[in-house]
Amino acid sequence: MNPRYLLAIWIVVCAGLFVNSSQAAEGESSVRGLLYVSYSGDLSYDVMFASKVEVLLLKGEQGLEREVENLKSTRLPKIQAQEAAAMKAHRELRTPAQDKAKEKERREVFKREVEKLDKLRSEYEKDFRAVLERYVTQRTKTDAEGKFDFKQLSPGRHFLHARYEIPGTVNRYFWLHPVELKEKEEVEVHLNKSATISIY
Repeated sequence: MNPRYLLAIWIVVCAGLFVNSSQAAEGESSVRGLLYVSYSGDLSYDVMFASKVEVLLLKGEQGLEREVENLKSTRLPKIQAQEAAAMKAHRELRTPAQDKAKEKERREVFKREVEKLDKLRSEYEKDFRAVLERYVTQRTKTDAEGKFDFKQLSPGRHFLHARYEIPGTVNRYFWLHPVELKEKEEVEVHLNKSATISIY
């Protein structure tokens, strides 16, 4: 076969590939965000930027929201009942006891109720995460300033999920934040205290 003919075919094929990849890139969107907790809502002070926190990008399917709601409806009543039991045990612990044996018994009851509550919450969080994992399309981690970004996204509905626990405290924050992307659009998202969700 003529080498010039082969060269011409090769140029046409490469040009076609280049055009297709350019067209695919044209429709891509992106999300950049900032993850932080600020009680005042003012970025100029009192801000805890979440460093090295995993952020998940999820498919924006109705199935995700349905599964999350089903999980909440089956688990939350048990967690809330156990919270009430732990609070009751705590109140009884603070009431003056008649003797040391009674005080010891109340401490043990309180400890058991708190352990049950921690177990229920831990199992629920694990199952909550398992539901989300089925819808993950990308994942990243925040940098030292709490920044993150996702690129090469298709237009449409997506969700962002993150979990942040302030070191040395029992404060935990959860996000399941919807994002609507248009073609070739870059969206900026702040995952802050006002955007958190309550999972129990």
